[in-house]
Amino acid sequence: MKKIIEKQKVFDLTLKFLSFLSNWKLTESLIPSITKLLAKLNLSLNRPKPTNDLRKLAEIWKALMPPDGQENYKVAKVTNSTAFVEIYLHCPLRGTGKINTCHSFMNYDRTLMKNVGGSLTVLESQSDSGKPYCKLAIRRLGDNIDD
Repeated sequence: MKKIIEKQKVFDLTLKFLSFLSNWKLTESLIPSITKLLAKLNLSLNRPKPTNDLRKLAEIWKALMPPDGQENYKVAKVTNSTAFVEIYLHCPLRGTGKINTCHSFMNYDRTLMKNVGGSLTVLESQSDSGKPYCKLAIRRLGDNIDD
């Protein structure tokens, strides 16, 4: 069952379903709860160990993404305060301008990071950047850096 749940195809279909829900205010409001629940499922299946090492936080984030889609997830750069990661999969929100919906989708990644000792901020979104990837910042939980 775990191998099926963690497939990139299942992940992509979930994003499409969430995108569909975003078409109506009533169902759009459910997205943060759904993404949090899905992240908790991922955490219970994989049981990552918390850390305060930025490189390890970025590696954990990538490892929690679908194993058969790892080429879509990149650790671009790690500095003293931030691990910059990128998502190259084709998001169903690409070019829609739905930045608030993107924020709701990324609740999944924020929940993953919070549970292993990190925080996550979206720096660039496919929904409005015109780029074929999203750029994210992972930091230690509690570090106060404004973007």
